[in-house]
Amino acid sequence: MIKVGRFKTDNQDAVVALISRIMTEEFGDALSAYPMDDLQNIEKSYGALGEAFFVALESNRVVGTVAIKKEDERTAFLRRLFVSPDYRGQKIGSKLLDAALRFCKDVGYEEIVFKTTSRMTGAITVCQKSGFVPRARLNLGSTELMKFSLSLTSGVAGSAKK
Repeated sequence: MIKVGRFKTDNQDAVVALISRIMTEEFGDALSAYPMDDLQNIEKSYGALGEAFFVALESNRVVGTVAIKKEDERTAFLRRLFVSPDYRGQKIGSKLLDAALRFCKDVGYEEIVFKTTSRMTGAITVCQKSGFVPRARLNLGSTELMKFSLSLTSGVAGSAKK
């Protein structure tokens, strides 16, 4: 059974391995757009007030991740939404996103912003099903960057209404 919970320091190596593997194998051309400096010390990178890092675990194995980073008092960034290829299609991304959205509502954020590339279709689909709407697109050579946002106060927040 998959359980979603807050990151613990003993998850550090497994999180880095999962995200590194997915980025290298599936999105190698986008590595320059998404530096992985924040993963060197997840607890420090996502440990401030109003920030969180969640993991999906199956028998203590990290199979998915999502993070919330504070932009300002009203806005949070959704980051690091990844699910192991072996576990896709099981609604794990939705469970991770739901945990992140609950956290954001509890903190009092009014909006969540998600930036991604057009190739990260799984993350885009999960976010759009939860009410995220496209706000901007930018072409950088062969990479298209996309920005989505979700209002937590407008009443059209999909899963965020919970």
